[in-house]
Amino acid sequence: MLLAPVFAQARSRLAAFAYIGALLAEPGDRRSCWQLAEQAGHRSPRRMQALLAEHCWDWKAALRAVQQFILDHLGDPGAVLVLDETAELKKGQMTVGVARQHAGITGQVENCQTVVNCAYVTARGHALFDFRLYLPRAWCADRGRRERAQVPPEVEFQTKTGLATGMIGDAVSAAVPFSWAVADEVYGRASKLRQACEDAGKGYVLAVPSNFTVRLPSGRKVTVAFLAWLIPATAWETRSCGPGCKGHRDYHWAWAATASPRHWVLLRRSLSDPSDLAYFYCHAPAGRPVSLSVLIAVTGKRWPVEECHQQAKGQAGFDQHQVRLWHSFHRHTVLSISALAVLAIAAARPAQADGLPDPPATARQPWDWRDTGILPARRDEPPPEDPGLVKVSVPEARRLLRLATAPMTTAARQLGYAWSRWRRKHQARARYHHYQARLRTAPP
Repeated sequence: MLLAPVFAQARSRLAAFAYIGALLAEPGDRRSCWQLAEQAGHRSPRRMQALLAEHCWDWKAALRAVQQFILDHLGDPGAVLVLDETAELKKGQMTVGVARQHAGITGQVENCQTVVNCAYVTARGHALFDFRLYLPRAWCADRGRRERAQVPPEVEFQTKTGLATGMIGDAVSAAVPFSWAVADEVYGRASKLRQACEDAGKGYVLAVPSNFTVRLPSGRKVTVAFLAWLIPATAWETRSCGPGCKGHRDYHWAWAATASPRHWVLLRRSLSDPSDLAYFYCHAPAGRPVSLSVLIAVTGKRWPVEECHQQAKGQAGFDQHQVRLWHSFHRHTVLSISALAVLAIAAARPAQADGLPDPPATARQPWDWRDTGILPARRDEPPPEDPGLVKVSVPEARRLLRLATAPMTTAARQLGYAWSRWRRKHQARARYHHYQARLRTAPP
C-alpha cells in the first residue's frame, strides 16, 4: 500500500503491482516485458512497456516508499549499511551505462552495466535499500548517447565512491536508523566517504589495500601491511565473524591503535594460510564503546550484500531487464527491489509476528518460519533423528508466497507445504554435518 500513492493513475498502479507479482512468480532466465506480461495474464507486453517508458510516475518516490517499508519491518538503530557494486552483463551498446568495464562477478573486463548498491543489514534480516547506476565518463561526455538514452541533463560523471558517498548522505538526511557503514577496499580508500560517515556520527569498518598508510600513536607512518609484522603473535585471536551454512567463519584477528583515539586498524588472517591477510580501517564516534568483538561482528555484516545481489538477480529479475532508457532502467530496478523487499521481509518474520500464537503441529506448514535446526556441540556428537528446520530463506519465501496466492487445490497446496518442510529439514541436516565436520578439523 505504500507504493499506491506514487501512481496518479489506476492503470499505472495496477500495472506496477502486476509487474511486481510477475517478478515474484516462478524465476526464469529472462524477465523482459514479454515474459512478465505473459505471467501477469496480459494479452500483449504493451502495458508493461508503457509502465517503464511512458506512464508518469516518480521512481524516486517509489524507492522512498520501499525504503519506508523496509524500515517499518527491519528498522534498527544498530543496523549496518553495506556498500558494494554489481555488474549486469549485457550485449550491444545501446543500453544506458553499458560499456567495457571491470565486472566483479567474472573478475574480467566485460560489456556490462555497473550498479552501486546499498544494503540494509540487521540481525533479523537484510534487503537492498538504495542504488545508483554508474555512468562511465565516456557516456557522460557523449551528447548523442545521452539524448538517445534520455539521461537527464543534471546527471554528471561520478565515481563509484562518489555514488556510495551520496547514498550515505541521503540515508543520513532521511534519518535512516543505522550505526555503521561497511564496504570493500574500493570504497575504503575514499577519504570523502570516510569523512561523510564521521561528519554524520556514524562508525565504519572499511576494507583497505595493503599499501594504505596510517599514523601510529608514536607518530610513525606505516602501511597496514607493515603494521601486520609489528603485531606480536600473542595478540592474534581466533574469532568467528558470523555463522555460515557450512560452519562459523573463523579467522585469526588482531587490532592496532592509531594516532587518532577513534580510529583503529583491524587485521584478519586466514587459519589455513597465514599469508592471506585482509586489512580494515575502522572508526567509531565518540561515546560509542568499541571492542575487538564489536569490530569483528560489524565486519561480518558485509557478506549479506552478496546474498542480496544473488537473490535480487535470481529471485526478482534485477539484471534480467531489456530496457535502454535511463528512466526505464531505474523504474525496473525499483520494482525489482520492491519484489525482493517483500521476500526479504517475509523471510525475516519473527517466530510470533503480529501477535500470532505458536502454530499447532497440524497447521505449521504455511506459517512456521523459525529456525529450529540443531547444531552440534561436540565433534563426536551423534546426529539427531530430527534435525529441525532451517529458517525460511528468500527463495523459500517466494515458493511459500506462490503457494498462498496461486489458484490450486487444497491437496496441491498441502503437498507444496510438505515439500517446503522437507527442503528445510534436509538443509538443517546438511548444516549439522557441515558444522560437525568443521569441528573435527578445528584444533583441539
